[in-house]
Amino acid sequence: MPLNTPLPPGATGEWFNAIPRRISSRRFEEDPVAPALLDRLAETCARMTAPIGHARAILVREAPREVFTGLVGSYGRVEGAPSLAAFVGPDDAGMAVGYIGEALILDATAAGVDSVWIAAAFDAGHAGRLVDLREGERVHAIAALGHATKTVGAGERLMRAGVRARHRLHLDAIAPGHAGWPAWAREAAAAARLAPSGANKQPWRLHIDGDALVLTKAPKTYWTAPLDLGIAMLHAELGAMHAGVGGTWTVGTGAEVARFVPGPEA
Repeated sequence: MPLNTPLPPGATGEWFNAIPRRISSRRFEEDPVAPALLDRLAETCARMTAPIGHARAILVREAPREVFTGLVGSYGRVEGAPSLAAFVGPDDAGMAVGYIGEALILDATAAGVDSVWIAAAFDAGHAGRLVDLREGERVHAIAALGHATKTVGAGERLMRAGVRARHRLHLDAIAPGHAGWPAWAREAAAAARLAPSGANKQPWRLHIDGDALVLTKAPKTYWTAPLDLGIAMLHAELGAMHAGVGGTWTVGTGAEVARFVPGPEA
């Protein structure tokens, strides 16, 4: 089924420009984020909808430290984050959560607020008590929000090295044959290549089918793949829109996750 793209007017250019600037940060200054910036993020949470499935982003202005647990002991722990966003939806809403969550994170980056995606190292029960969950919803992931410290701790350096944080697959691997694609599709693929993913596995592939850009699963995926695929969808859409092409997403089946069909009436 085709679905209208829900990106708010005026935001997409800022979000596209934020893609190469976004860096995952785990150590934050404890000073709170300015209320005006939090108001902006709360407004983004309120107005965003996902093109596939149902998900919501909810801003928590004062984040309790106990919600950030670390992966093993203090390894991977977030320190000092004054605020957070919780990304919620039904059990099968992983892709919608990824799309919505990355929109909020790119908006935060554009506003000068640092962040990090957290899909495992948090207390989901505690996070759920911080927000007003509707029936059938749970917290799939959160993002720590604040202003990163100027120094990077040893734990964070290990985390970045362990997942090869700045490494990306070559575009030829993600989008074979991209050199012959329309300019808007090449821009979409380049933006998707920079999308964050669990353990930096990049579990998506792209190809052209007629006029559409098709997003599929990689041969091997990680447990965060549903979130990652939603994040890649948003990046691809922002890339296409940067090239002047809007469109709609159509839900896929099997290995095909979704296809982006260009044109306002698509």
